Formats: sequence, structure tokens, C-alpha cells
Amino acid sequence: MSDFPIPLESVATTDAECTSVALMSDPHEWDKLIARAPTPHLPQSYCYGEGKRATGWQVRRAIFSLGRRPIAFATVLERYLLGVRVATRVNRGPVFLQPVPDAETERSVYRALRHHWRGPLLIAPALPQDERSAAILRSAGYIRRQQPGWRSGKVDLTADPDAIWASLGATFRNRTRAAEKTGPEFHIAEDAASYEWLIERHVENMRRKRFRGPSQDLLRALRDATPAAVTVFQLRQRRLPLAGMSVVRFGNHAEYHVGWFGPDGRKINAGNFLMWNIIQELKRRGVSSFDVGGLKPGDGYTQFKRTMNPHEYELAGEWISF
Repeated sequence: MSDFPIPLESVATTDAECTSVALMSDPHEWDKLIARAPTPHLPQSYCYGEGKRATGWQVRRAIFSLGRRPIAFATVLERYLLGVRVATRVNRGPVFLQPVPDAETERSVYRALRHHWRGPLLIAPALPQDERSAAILRSAGYIRRQQPGWRSGKVDLTADPDAIWASLGATFRNRTRAAEKTGPEFHIAEDAASYEWLIERHVENMRRKRFRGPSQDLLRALRDATPAAVTVFQLRQRRLPLAGMSVVRFGNHAEYHVGWFGPDGRKINAGNFLMWNIIQELKRRGVSSFDVGGLKPGDGYTQFKRTMNPHEYELAGEWISF
């Protein structure tokens, strides 16, 4: 049965209209919103929210409407201590349902978010890093906390395969061809055991290289919530996996999430081989855009991703209200 949103108090934005906020918990209805959104983000997907729940956050899923028309949605994370809410966070949201919402619509949503989750409220908005976004957030009552914001890049999968291949950098294409000459097998897996294989290597990789990535609790809960959303891709030789990547699909979009490359895989450019074959497989599945999963200046893996020539973007940083 469909889970109807639970209405909360409305907050007025103009004399004629008001932005109302309602809560929803039904995963199928939430997935419909993700599918409608022109530019959704992975942290706003239902399965990612469930992953965060496994790490100690309470999850509220909010829909923002003008009259009876939904205009945006957001996953709101809450942390409690002794029954008192001590932290509230929104990551890469709210997500708007219009391709290009006007400034007043965006401002009204951010005001409503601030009104219903009174501070401290920490947000990493799904707005571009520019002065227009900063003006909207300041006028809605937020203060900049940190800059820069989330940086990543997307590969457009709506073109035909030859055009996508041509759009990739020459270095990427050359290394992909070199990898193909080694005779690797591209293996697609959607079972829990294959995902556990990747999680174990991801956790060991974080420990050995001393970096922070998605926790194993988040990863397992994410897949448990929506098994069909997560796919593991492996490069194998003689049936032995030399490298692997997981990709999470949300609506018609997908994002690279975690990966592991063994020494033998790195020698034969496993990343190039996997990325190109993942792109082709996602296109076959009807995915329209593929996010490379973050770009960090100075990072070696970021340099590799940039050889794909993704369309790079940067979001508006972190903002806080009280």
C-alpha cells in the first residue's frame, strides 16, 4: 500500500502560495521522486538513507510542495543523545523536481527546511558553487561554514556508444585498449557474496592506506535496503578477480561507490577496462548519466577519473543555520 506523506506545518513564502513540508517513509514512493528528478544525488536515494540509519542516524524523508504540487525532496539525518536531537544534516539536497527552478522556489524550500529543523542544521546543498546559490542560501538564513563543496564529474550516457568512446580522453582510451589485449573477463555480479568480497577489500584498503570511505555497516545496509540498486563489476583473469568496483543506481542515474585494485590489476590498467565496460553496461540498462564518485584535487585516483573527461561540477559547500 502506498504510504501517504505525513503533513507538517506550512511556512508562508508569498501572499498567494506557501511551501509545505510532509514526511514520507514508503520506499517505492520515494523511488518515484528520485526517478522524476532531473539531477538526483546518491545520498538522497532511499537505499543510502538506510545505510546512514545503520550508522546511528535517524532518517526523515521530506517532500516540499507549493499548494498540491511537489517541488523538491530531501533526506534529513538526525542524531540524538539521551533523547535530545544534537545534530541535523542534509547531504547533497534538497533535490528539485524542476530542471531549472527559479530563485524564489529554491529560497522557499531552504526556508522551509530551516523552519522545520531548527538548528543547528548543517547542509551541503545540491546547488552549484556560484554567487547566485550563495545569495539564495544567505537570504534563507544560512551561514557559510566550509568551502569548497562536493566535486565530481558525470559521463553523459544518452549518446551512442561510439560518441561516448570518442568523448573519453586519449590516455583513457589507449590504456583501455592495452588492458583489453591482456584478455581480461568482465564479470557482473549482483549477489551478496560478491558484494561482501568487495567490502572486505575496501575495509582493508582503508586501513592500509589510511583514508576514510563508506563504512562496512553503511555499505551492507545500503544493499540490504535495495539489492537491485547495487552491482559489483570485476575484472578477472583465469576466473581470479584482480579488481572490482561497485556502482549504485538511483532512478536513471548511477554513481561509482567503492573499488579495489590488486597489484596485478593495476599493472594491466584494470580501472580503465572496468570503467569503460561499466559505462557500456549502464547504458544498456537505460541509465542516462554516470557519476564518477567524487574528485579530490591532488589525489591520484582523481587524475585517473579525469582522463575520462567527465562533465565536472562543484556544489555550494557546507552551510549552517541555528
